[in-house]
Amino acid sequence: MKLGVCTLDQIAKVSLGFKSLQNQFFYVTKETIEKYGIETTFLKPIFQLGDLDDDKYKQTKKAVLRVFYCKEKEQDLHGTGALKYIRAMEKIPATEKKQGGKKQTIKSALQAQTSSGGTWYTPKAQLHKMNVWLRKGIGSVHSPFIFETAAAMDQRCNYVLPLEGIDWRVVAALLTSSLFALSAESYGSASMGAGVLELATTMTHGLRVVDVRTLKDAEAIKELVGLAEKVWTNTKAIDWKVTEQPPTQVQELDRWFLSHLETKVTLNRVYTDLVATLKARLAVAADKEVQTKQGEQVNINTVANGVAETVRPLLESKSFPESFVDQGANMQPLDFSHAGKLEIECHPMMGQAMLVVKDGGTEILTENQYPRSIAQVIIKALLMGRRKFYYPTEVGDAETALKSFAGWFPKVLNKIAVGCGMSAVGTSYEDAVYKAVLEALHLDPNISSPEFYGELSVHK
Repeated sequence: MKLGVCTLDQIAKVSLGFKSLQNQFFYVTKETIEKYGIETTFLKPIFQLGDLDDDKYKQTKKAVLRVFYCKEKEQDLHGTGALKYIRAMEKIPATEKKQGGKKQTIKSALQAQTSSGGTWYTPKAQLHKMNVWLRKGIGSVHSPFIFETAAAMDQRCNYVLPLEGIDWRVVAALLTSSLFALSAESYGSASMGAGVLELATTMTHGLRVVDVRTLKDAEAIKELVGLAEKVWTNTKAIDWKVTEQPPTQVQELDRWFLSHLETKVTLNRVYTDLVATLKARLAVAADKEVQTKQGEQVNINTVANGVAETVRPLLESKSFPESFVDQGANMQPLDFSHAGKLEIECHPMMGQAMLVVKDGGTEILTENQYPRSIAQVIIKALLMGRRKFYYPTEVGDAETALKSFAGWFPKVLNKIAVGCGMSAVGTSYEDAVYKAVLEALHLDPNISSPEFYGELSVHK
């Protein structure tokens, strides 16, 4: 049985992931859900790229982010946490990425996108749950994200929905092959900057792929899926920047496709052309980066410092943890002011946690077992950039501090997000600006996590 070649849209529908228009409203965390008591019926799980295991094919993590998905009329929401959330957020300044600098509230920005008779707080896009997703922007890893249980993702990915009669695992196998990676490198665009290969939705439709529509034999399908499963289970996603020959399991999958095509192209030719094409793309990008990087970095830092200045008064209005405990609470001093880079280790043990803080990974500054809440207070203070502070010694006071902080700190993050959204550097550099703002404010990126366990380095 021989297979032909077709475009990807002939075997599957390719479309954009969820586009919320206002992430700060529609994307809600566990803390926000608990704060307002938002009912589960109004929440749907969603993944962002940062939530996934980038070096794995099959994704096994649980989505921690939720989309606020409410279609009910306000008069039918009385007494619900959902309505409390809507009321709390409707007057907050909207992110202004697409609004030409016009200042709007979240409500007014979304109202402008709402059809007659609709509710402004209902998402304007459908949330699609799919088994197979593709990155829109590719560095040197082309592999698809595969979910055994269909899942939703945001707009940084395209979903791939097989047309009727085609098994999603067959399409996933096709997208896992090196033949697909070569096609993407040959037809994709490097217009996203930084050498990233762009697979925009409309462009992805036209990628040339093996035509699996004629693959009807049950044994052949079983064989193909079996080869793909070995790749998904036993190998890491291939980084073609550092790979000349893929793992044996991938070669076996590629060999299956080549054996069913009318071609004399060898595996070695596929791999040689793929690596050469990718390296040429990255080389051109590197040359451009040398010419522009210095000016861009200055611009990003300038903008970040401006955003940081608007946030600093709010951030400096309170000192964690001292400002978040009741007067008279028992407090104990900690002083790491003479240390350089701190290496933090925190490991939970039932209701306790072992906390180790080292100076540069060598000298142990403190090594103690604390109640978990107290350990988290200490860690959070360090993530806030503090080196000399007092922490509560009673569990109740520590829990109070953490709860109060969880109610206050999102205002800081929201102010940073709004500032980054209003910056003039463009959406391509928003993440870089955000990171630079955190650095300017001496905030570690992990500060937004409710709890931290594991190992972490904190710089001055």
